[in-house]
Amino acid sequence: MQAQYQALAVLSTGIYFTGLTFLKIAASGMPPLAGDRPVHLARTLLTDRTWLAGGTVVAVGACVQAASLTGLTLVAAQPMFLAGVGLLIVLAVPVMGERLTLREWGCVVVLAAATALFADAAAGGPRIAPPEAAGGATVLTSAAGAPGAGAGPGAGAAVPPWLLGSVAALSLLVPCAAFLAADLKRKGAHARPLTGVALAIDVGLLTGTAELMLKGAAARLGHPLTPVAYAYPALFAVTAPLALGQLQIALQRCRLVVVGLVATATAKTYLLLVGTLLFREPWPDGASTELAVALALSVLGIAAVPHHERRPSPARLHRAPTAR
Repeated sequence: MQAQYQALAVLSTGIYFTGLTFLKIAASGMPPLAGDRPVHLARTLLTDRTWLAGGTVVAVGACVQAASLTGLTLVAAQPMFLAGVGLLIVLAVPVMGERLTLREWGCVVVLAAATALFADAAAGGPRIAPPEAAGGATVLTSAAGAPGAGAGPGAGAAVPPWLLGSVAALSLLVPCAAFLAADLKRKGAHARPLTGVALAIDVGLLTGTAELMLKGAAARLGHPLTPVAYAYPALFAVTAPLALGQLQIALQRCRLVVVGLVATATAKTYLLLVGTLLFREPWPDGASTELAVALALSVLGIAAVPHHERRPSPARLHRAPTAR
């Protein structure tokens, strides 16, 4: 039964990256976008058919991800989410014609190693029994099928409103403030062009927050409706558009492969770290060290991506045509 949820998790990331390709295509035909012009940004996005198609595909991916999280813990879902990065490489390099530097390929290898460690750690960890198998209630069980130590609290316990509000506020304010600050510093005609790492990290934090809300909404299925239960879709409705707006700005300025790689790794790392604490999901017994190493590799893979594009070689600069 768990295999179908794992398939949904992989599928959700594949759908998401397909939507990103549409958004990248739309970005080339748009006027310059900026985060400090929200009305212009919203009008530009909502009147572009290609962007609307891509946004719809991304939304479908979010729905599939929410469905996968009804049957998987965050630890079990992590390698499935990261496995979709392979499709991103295919879409960005052979299809879109983008190129990766040797250092960027190294970051891909590091993230692949992290994915393998996550998969190994999750193999013997707890899983979430589907609601229909538990009389409508979501129950956390071990890999052998017996109720796990986190039954109940890990899967469906209500998060205190003050805690949810604090996490949401920090998760919204920090990336938005960092994005606007970085946008104001983009000066100088001779400044080295950025690869988009900072923009992609901001997008990843917002995306991870939106995914936290999806996880919370999925965990509350089959439980009595409470104010906190309504807060999850409400916060998702705030976070998701912000993430999409910043994502489109990043895609207009930077390569798809860098934005997709860094944003995805950031979002999934944030989702795992904050989500397991917020929803009190236990880590698999005896796998804490392996998970810690996998998380460290994920952070290393993000941090090692070059922040600036390579400078043109002197030979290419001197080949500029001379005026007659």
